[in-house]
Amino acid sequence: MDFYSHIQNEDNEATFKRLLRDHLNDVAEAIKDDTAYVYNDALLSKIGYLIGIGHDFGKYTTFFQKYLLTGENQLNLQRHGFISAVFTAYEIMRLIDLNEGRYMYLPLIAYFDVLHHHGDLNSFKDDIIDSQSLEDEDFIYVDERMRDKLIIMKEQIKDIIKNKDDIQREYDMLHEGINITNFCSKWLEVLHEIDRERYKLSMEDKELKSYVFSLLLFYYSALIDSDKRNAAGVRYTERKKIPQNIVDDFRKSRFNINSKEGIFGLRNEIYNKTVDKIQKVNLDKHIFTLTAPTGTGKTLASFSAAVKLRHRIENERGITPRIIYSLPFTSIIDQNYDVIDEVLSQIDDFSRDKSAYLIKHHHLSDVKYRYENEDRPVDESLMLVESWNSEVIVTTFVQLLHTLFGYKNRFLKKFHNIANSIILLDEVQNIDVKYWPAINTILHIITKELHCYIILLTATKPLIFDEEDAIELLDNNEKYFKALNRVKLITDLKSKNLDELVDIFINNYDEGKSYLVILNTIKSSLNFYNQLKSRLNIKNTNFYYLSTNIVPKERLNRINKIRDEIKEGKKIIVVSTQVVEAGVDLDVDIVIRDLAPIDSIVQACGRCNRGNLKGIGNVYVYNLSDKRSYSSMVYGAVSIDSAKNVLRDEIEEESFYDMINQYFEIVKQKKDLSASSGLIEAIDNFCFDGGENVNSISKFHLIDEKAQYVDVFIQVDKNAISTWEKYEQGVLHEKDFKKRQENYLNIRSDLKSYIISVPLKLAKNMISPTKNSSLFLLPYENLNDYYSLETGFNRNIDDDTILFF
Repeated sequence: MDFYSHIQNEDNEATFKRLLRDHLNDVAEAIKDDTAYVYNDALLSKIGYLIGIGHDFGKYTTFFQKYLLTGENQLNLQRHGFISAVFTAYEIMRLIDLNEGRYMYLPLIAYFDVLHHHGDLNSFKDDIIDSQSLEDEDFIYVDERMRDKLIIMKEQIKDIIKNKDDIQREYDMLHEGINITNFCSKWLEVLHEIDRERYKLSMEDKELKSYVFSLLLFYYSALIDSDKRNAAGVRYTERKKIPQNIVDDFRKSRFNINSKEGIFGLRNEIYNKTVDKIQKVNLDKHIFTLTAPTGTGKTLASFSAAVKLRHRIENERGITPRIIYSLPFTSIIDQNYDVIDEVLSQIDDFSRDKSAYLIKHHHLSDVKYRYENEDRPVDESLMLVESWNSEVIVTTFVQLLHTLFGYKNRFLKKFHNIANSIILLDEVQNIDVKYWPAINTILHIITKELHCYIILLTATKPLIFDEEDAIELLDNNEKYFKALNRVKLITDLKSKNLDELVDIFINNYDEGKSYLVILNTIKSSLNFYNQLKSRLNIKNTNFYYLSTNIVPKERLNRINKIRDEIKEGKKIIVVSTQVVEAGVDLDVDIVIRDLAPIDSIVQACGRCNRGNLKGIGNVYVYNLSDKRSYSSMVYGAVSIDSAKNVLRDEIEEESFYDMINQYFEIVKQKKDLSASSGLIEAIDNFCFDGGENVNSISKFHLIDEKAQYVDVFIQVDKNAISTWEKYEQGVLHEKDFKKRQENYLNIRSDLKSYIISVPLKLAKNMISPTKNSSLFLLPYENLNDYYSLETGFNRNIDDDTILFF
């Protein structure tokens, strides 16, 4: 009898069949190889293999085989996760000493991972059955969810026994010593053992729990990635070499690397000291910081340090780390990606195998994977990109941290490729202080258990790590802050309204200067921009507005245009929200900033006189309010009160270093850190997802979801109209799932480049085109009534007048 893992049907004809034993073997070999690469432990590699050959054991039932052929629901008897999890745990129990230290929890890990390999992770509490409740043969004391699994499994065991000889022959080809008959008689003993391990693990210390936690996620990630790729026939790619001096060569061809004067001399010195230090550090140390002022070349210095560290690890430890460059916002990823792309383009086969060297991964990026002069099919590209199959990955904090604090299947399938990596966290101060202790915990876990190296890049060194935990790559970095005096911070904390700020701007406006005004809310930025443009009568200055009120495509175009005009020496006025702060390479004469946390204010200072070519630039901070201060509404009272404590009437850049350190000390003492405490407790309790009143990893939200907000697709141009038509025809109205998914992936980047999030009250009367879509649509013919090409969505319209279709 033949058993299959996957069958593809078209018009009731099987167009593809995959033998189950071949699928199990291929997945098992992939997990074994992944494990051997990260863990220098033959037993753990063998366990990886057993997880692979056990993960789909339940597909050997006739219920599943019939379901494959007909699609008919067999009263849920075709479900295979639970029986496969118990079988895998049983096979591992036979091989190990259940009282031997760290190994004793391998059956528990395997059970949990296989149980959830088709979904998201849940929790030990909900997924492990209390031994005492198993005593009744009808399982009447087991909660309903797990009781259903047990009752189904009893029927599946009867079915397995009928075909045990055929199944035994299959497993004899896969692994020596597996006994199907013994499993069918002893499966309840496995559940008793799993519960025993769960209880014993709850009594262990944090160190051992961290080991189990990281190993559990590693096996789970390796399993789901290899399972999906094998089922889809995704071709593997070879690892690539990156020359250790590639950034040095790039700098020689682009810059005067011998300059010792001004900002260029400073950049050269910072670069040289950083790369020199990384080549001397003890590789037993895994956490580094690179703290330097904005505009001093941290991107190239840190990337060069990462490449050189990679070569040291390869030569001294025998592994080749991936480099993960993570940034806070999608708006700044492109410029960092472009720099790295230009550096790596010096490699001979870079254009031929580009994606094997470098990928960009965030929710707006294209789903494209280029290898061997071929753009892989979109579904294959998606799997390769989402599992980070590349030497260098440029990505967001969301992608990285929601994987490290992971419970969702789609995030965790790249977790195993984070092992052994070098992770650069740029502008790390943008992470909310409430998560710092939890970030500290998870980064220590992956450095210790998964051999990762961390480099934190910042101009405002946050106190995520204690000083003894991290090695600073730029020795005496304080002198570089004090050596620069590009800007003066001028503060007026007396409460002012927007009208008063407009008056101040107009009364002090200098046509020979370029300006950047950064306000805390979309509403205040729109009001300021509209007032200023109507009242300031000037001819030779261009006005620009920037915020998330504008579709992402236009926002990026506008940033590039602003940057070009500044380089050409044109005088402009930019009114923006915080989207310009972290890493957006703008350089104006004067910055005006609504009160904010000190790290945000320092980032704003980094947009003023960045190149140090204009004497001293002025950055003005005002405390804007409308009944209540905008700053407290956005950032909370603790951060703003702490900022007020360290701000003085005038502060020059040479004093920023001391001001920043003082600020973070105050914030750390005052901030409510209960969110971190809950996450750390969830890690200790192996609670990935739980109920509303339970501390679980699923409670981690790097970006707080906006309640009562919806996504609206804005048809601002012909390409947007065409994109929406493709979405309607190829996604909303396509019945075939695979074609629908492929069509969506082909247009995803374009689709999301026209989507903005707006309050539901402004869109509640729009009609979503089908029940299958959560997107609202603003069609082109209604564009002028509800959207301005200059300032974006009209947030002052009468709610009752919005009616589309």
